[in-house]
Amino acid sequence: MNVLILPMLINEFKAHFNKSLIDIYPLNEVNSFFRILTDHYFKWAPTFSVLNPDHRLTTTESKQLSAALLDLKKHKPVQYITQEAFFYNRSFYVDENVMIPRPETEEFINWVLEDSSDIGTQLRVLDIGTGSGCIPITLAKEQNNFIIDALDISTRALEVAKKNAQRHKAEINFFKADIRESISWPYPQDIMISNPPYIEPDEKNKMLPNVLEYEPHLALFTPHNHPLFYYYKIIELSYTFLKPGGCLYLEINPDHATALTTLIKANHFDCIEIRNDIFGKKRMLKALKF
Repeated sequence: MNVLILPMLINEFKAHFNKSLIDIYPLNEVNSFFRILTDHYFKWAPTFSVLNPDHRLTTTESKQLSAALLDLKKHKPVQYITQEAFFYNRSFYVDENVMIPRPETEEFINWVLEDSSDIGTQLRVLDIGTGSGCIPITLAKEQNNFIIDALDISTRALEVAKKNAQRHKAEINFFKADIRESISWPYPQDIMISNPPYIEPDEKNKMLPNVLEYEPHLALFTPHNHPLFYYYKIIELSYTFLKPGGCLYLEINPDHATALTTLIKANHFDCIEIRNDIFGKKRMLKALKF
């Protein structure tokens, strides 16, 4: 005798979803995952499952949610499951070739926008290690006085960035380049900005599996025993890439803020300022080239 197993009611699946994840994630995060997934797949309002507890999931709905649940149990970030991350109130396509945009990078963007808002002339901006393109695209959409170039070492990351630029109709000039090698630029920049790799490989044991196992290591880690490696390279580029009086903006590793400040002071920069992120950590640095 064949037994037909009907898909669960939504409240039954939600209970199963929570029970499966509660030992891995905080409850508020589990609830957030469910809202994100049901909005992404089905465009349900956040209150849908509460107001419709007897809604029986279709086979398609059940399969999509079950597949996502399996990925979440493996610590896969929900942004990679949905291939969508929100940054500065905009939706960005993301996959495992790029890092997921962080809230603290929005503060970084705010700093650049604040400094540039009263300048009437156009400013040339270079974003180094653009990843998803969230930094240059946000700058381009928030202010119209930027002419923006963005580079990355990864061809696949650049494909993601270009897709996002097309999505948001942002005019960005993208280039494939490796700053570890000698490169030149055709015109000097008013602003250089970067969120480079700054995590030391020895810190891997402190990292959460959703980051360590899924986000691109090329965008995360420095060479062994050289935590300031990429900052050295960016400073070298600034000798010829950045105009005198130009601004350098960097996201930084709080553990190396003092050493980085010393390095920058020794390399034709002054007016160095460091700001904390929303978590109270030294995360952003600005310096003026003299």
